Amino acid sequence: MRAYSSFAQLEEKGIHVDEYHFMEQEGAFQARLDFKRWGKAKNILAYFAFEDGRKVVASVWNDNDYLGIPEMEEGAVLMLTFKKSKKGKVYLRKVEKKGDGQ
Repeated sequence: MRAYSSFAQLEEKGIHVDEYHFMEQEGAFQARLDFKRWGKAKNILAYFAFEDGRKVVASVWNDNDYLGIPEMEEGAVLMLTFKKSKKGKVYLRKVEKKGDGQ
């Protein structure tokens, strides 16, 4: 599955997103892709579980081919790189499958 089509579809499946928060810290982190869904602005919201227990949601866009998220399987272990924008907001900038060049 590329991504759930809507928030309502997640609810139908019994998936709750309230414990996922946007990232506030720069850096590289290992995480598991829990699930993904299409956003309202032709973006994909990817939901991750970090090794330290944090649950993070990140938005990815088509201008960078969604960082490959649509093709990644749920449960994949990934290395995520978050960087701050000029305006100070932290965004997901790089996604690597664990084992790809690591």
